[in-house]
Amino acid sequence: MDALMAAVTGEPLPEEAQRDPGFLAEHRAAEADVAVLKEQLTWIAEALTGEETVPEERAGHPGPVSRPRGGTRPARAGRRPPRPPRPGRPSGPRRALRVAFGALAGAAAFAVVVGFGWMVTQSGGSDDNSAAADSSGKSVGDARAKVSGDGGRPSDPELDLACSRLVVEGTVAGVEPQKESPWSRITLQVIRSYKPAYQPPHGPSEVGFLLDGGARPAPRKGQHVLVQVGVGQQNASLWAVGDTRVAVNRAWITEALPTSRHVTCPAEEAPTDKP
Repeated sequence: MDALMAAVTGEPLPEEAQRDPGFLAEHRAAEADVAVLKEQLTWIAEALTGEETVPEERAGHPGPVSRPRGGTRPARAGRRPPRPPRPGRPSGPRRALRVAFGALAGAAAFAVVVGFGWMVTQSGGSDDNSAAADSSGKSVGDARAKVSGDGGRPSDPELDLACSRLVVEGTVAGVEPQKESPWSRITLQVIRSYKPAYQPPHGPSEVGFLLDGGARPAPRKGQHVLVQVGVGQQNASLWAVGDTRVAVNRAWITEALPTSRHVTCPAEEAPTDKP
């Protein structure tokens, strides 16, 4: 049983819960919160209905009526006069309205307490989701060197470039699927090489690398691409296709390239495995 729900519904606590000091403390705190909330909502109901509850003990009882002195008693009337309504208890439509507002106050208290419980639960879930997202992000970052794709600007572009052996922009000149392998051998006609830095004819006019079968868009001749190959690898980690994506990646590469020349790639971060 939940302490909040028990306080709202007023159900008796089971014996097991009564023996739990922590549960009892939560239950008492929840009862206090619900009582305060009901009191405030009752005050609102009284303000809206224009009625104020008068405790019965404060209403008072009429004092003893002194009998007139004399030898005769007043004659009894044939009927007793109707008793006046008890103070503090409005009758008719006003009483119905008070009852309705009381029910509304209880429902509001229940909704607020349940809402608090939901917020606490969601807060814990959000923390777990955030931790899972962070872990997932790290896994994706660690796997970037093994999977060809276009992840955009990395979190540490200078280190990313320092741990790359080839960063080149060009046009796909050939696509050769590998036998019994998901990889394809890509031949690229170089337009500009960022690492090593050169422009044809001052360097190789063509370069080759491997591209995994899950790369999207799929490789085909004539595509304008920008690729990046990590140190010790043959496969492309960055595979940006089309003028727009090439321009986006070219921007962070040219910005980070000068500083990356002074960054040392840690041995443990330089991938050495091959597909």
